[in-house]
Amino acid sequence: MSQNEEPKKFNKIEAEQLNIVDKNGKVKLSLFNQDHIPPAIMDGVDILPGHRQNDPISGLMFYNSEGDECGGLIYGNEIKEDGSYEAVASLTLDQYKQDQVVQMSYVDNNGERNYGFSVYDRPEQGLKETIEKQEEIKNSNLSDEEKEQAINQLFEGNVPRAQMGKSKKGDVSVKLMDSKGNQRIRMVVDEHDIPKIEFLDEDGNVTYKLPPNE
Repeated sequence: MSQNEEPKKFNKIEAEQLNIVDKNGKVKLSLFNQDHIPPAIMDGVDILPGHRQNDPISGLMFYNSEGDECGGLIYGNEIKEDGSYEAVASLTLDQYKQDQVVQMSYVDNNGERNYGFSVYDRPEQGLKETIEKQEEIKNSNLSDEEKEQAINQLFEGNVPRAQMGKSKKGDVSVKLMDSKGNQRIRMVVDEHDIPKIEFLDEDGNVTYKLPPNE
């Protein structure tokens, strides 16, 4: 439709997938059900084949001007044979050419719930390149121990920096991490409504807390 063309009005549209594209046909946004989950596209390639494809989710996926997936909203639930259930919802915003740096999430396993808000650090190296190098390491002649060490080094810089939410135990907390992902400040109101603040060293030892005599 040209800019001067009158828009068409619809009272109702039913579709299993709806893609919003630019003037060149490149997908900018995709609304989908669980039978049409979009692949994880980066630099024109599905970097995680099979990712999410068997998950009972629907949602909305975002793409940047290059066609890379750059975040999205997913949600869904599954009823098991014994009558129990699992439900999830997640809104993510991705770093350029990388994974999410901001996430709001909800996970419910038959009444055991945790939900909240998280912030992450990601390395400068692109996610596609990282995954390719990971496959090279897995297929190399290195020992299992050397492979594990090399993969851990490859993913350095992927760390949580802040989390705020409610755990399945019932406590509400704010956690702040250092550049290595170690918790350094923890503020909690526990399931008994008792508040506390803890300061930790890089090894996880509490160095100071309020109230101090707890």
